[in-house]
Amino acid sequence: MIVSLFEPGSGPAAAALRWWQRCSFAHVKTAFLLPDGSWKILEALGEINRVVWRDPMPHDCRARALTFIDLPYLAAEAQTVEFAAAQNGKGYDYAGIGAFLARRDRTAAELQREREGREVWFCSEIDFAIASKVGRPLHARMQPFECSVRDAWVSPVRVEIPNPLQQ
Repeated sequence: MIVSLFEPGSGPAAAALRWWQRCSFAHVKTAFLLPDGSWKILEALGEINRVVWRDPMPHDCRARALTFIDLPYLAAEAQTVEFAAAQNGKGYDYAGIGAFLARRDRTAAELQREREGREVWFCSEIDFAIASKVGRPLHARMQPFECSVRDAWVSPVRVEIPNPLQQ
C-alpha cells in the first residue's frame, strides 16, 4: 500500500504556501507499507536540504491520507518502493520550487534533465513521481515539477482514507 500524507505545516512559509495554493496543506510525504508489515516514509525536507527515507514518527499519524482508487500491481509497487528508498539523501529542489512558485517554464535542457534522472526533489514533485512510477499518474497532462501540494491533494486517481499510521 502507498499512502500520501498531507500536513498544513507551521510557520510563516507554510502559511504563505497554503495561501498561495488556496489549499489547507503545505506539505506532502509518501508512506509505504512494506511486505513485513512495517511502514517507511519518503519525505523531501527543505529545512534539512535533503530527501529522507525514514521510519514513521508520532506526528505522521496526524496527517490526512490519500491512497489510489485503483490499487497498483504488487510488482509495480515493489519497484516503486526500491525507487523511493534510492532517493534517500538526495537534495531538496530549491531551484525547482522557486521556478514552480514563479510559474517559470523550464528550458529544453531542464526538461531533458527531468527525464534522465533526478538528484533533487521538492515534496509534491516526488509524490507525483512516486504515483507515476507505480502506474497511477496524478494528472494526465502534468510533469512532476508542475505538481503543487494542492494538485496532489485534488488528483482524481486517489481517495481519502483514515490515516493507516494511527494506532
